[in-house]
Amino acid sequence: MTLQQHMRRAAEESLRSFPEALRPDIYVISLRISHGEFSTVHELWDYPYDPYMAIGYNTEGNVRQNLEGSSADPLEVRWSYAYMLLEEAGPAGHHPADPEGTALYLDEVKRLGLWYEPGEDAEDAEDEQDERLCAHFDDLCIDAARHLHSTGLVKKVLGREVPIVLFDMFRVIEPDATQAANPPHLVPPGYLALQQG
Repeated sequence: MTLQQHMRRAAEESLRSFPEALRPDIYVISLRISHGEFSTVHELWDYPYDPYMAIGYNTEGNVRQNLEGSSADPLEVRWSYAYMLLEEAGPAGHHPADPEGTALYLDEVKRLGLWYEPGEDAEDAEDEQDERLCAHFDDLCIDAARHLHSTGLVKKVLGREVPIVLFDMFRVIEPDATQAANPPHLVPPGYLALQQG
């Protein structure tokens, strides 16, 4: 199995794990990308060494609850990850809970020449390598989201198409990643307005 296949399979399993009772109320799938919470080599902010994705969702009920008696911006409540449930399935990628994904990830980035050990290069070169590592994993996550759409699995599981919003709590990757991951007709104008505002 390749890393791409592993990530696609993990995305499928995550989607199928959504509680059946909530599925009619789900209006967005969230795909959170993380680069470094569990790094054993570097400090927290040296994030490219252990990237993973975690897939969750948000519901109309949660939006209503957050807006009740609140002066918050309705667009922000609906589309910002800060207000989402973040009821996520297990992590997929380079993470202690995903040993298969970890092995596949390390094998791939080493084979592609993306991996480096600390102190091997000058700081500027390390920054460039960090960006390449991040872009590589971001592309895998975008591909996994596209796969959920192209196979029809989103519609099969939820009974309709819904957007998949990609985000990273420590890097600004939206809206570009979200637009790349979804068919154009699924990217909500309200989401784009929030990101561009």
